[in-house]
Amino acid sequence: MEYLPDISRYASHFGYLGIFLFFISVDQLTPLPEEITLITMGYLTANHLFNPFIAGISAIAAFITVDTVYFFLARSGNTFLEKKVKRKKHFILNKYKKRLKEHFGISLLILCFIPRVRILVPVFAAITHLPYIKFLFFDVLGLIAFTTFYISLGIIFHSGLHSQIANLENIQHIIFTIAMLFLSILIIFFIRKTQQ
Repeated sequence: MEYLPDISRYASHFGYLGIFLFFISVDQLTPLPEEITLITMGYLTANHLFNPFIAGISAIAAFITVDTVYFFLARSGNTFLEKKVKRKKHFILNKYKKRLKEHFGISLLILCFIPRVRILVPVFAAITHLPYIKFLFFDVLGLIAFTTFYISLGIIFHSGLHSQIANLENIQHIIFTIAMLFLSILIIFFIRKTQQ
């Protein structure tokens, strides 16, 4: 596909394994919100680069892997993880600690949809001494909702753009890229604002 050569080359070379590897590595090291990556995945599935169901399962498998590692690192008192979440932890824990203890399932679902806070949920679960199996059950439910919602947004975004500018395919992808950059900036601004 000419319009997205780098992404389509990556997708054809690594496929669904590439999605898994991206979320367990690159996603953990960059400030790019997971929401934007999932919306982009949805957009790519609408362009027939991926099957949305298998792409979603690949992303969820990666999220579960990362969440499990964070859960057990937090439970063992890992200093690297403490540094990673130190600034965010106080803000979120102070606000949600009681809710997390009393209504973990609902709180987890809500936290999944707050940008860059979803990644802290396993840490909070470990800190509140939640059993791993209970955490895993609610984590999987939250991840299914989270992943489905954002991949669907990408598909809807593609469909809306495609129907509006069907004859200008290259412009459609440029508009999508600009929209994702703008949305990334908004999400990063929101994250920094809430942490102050």
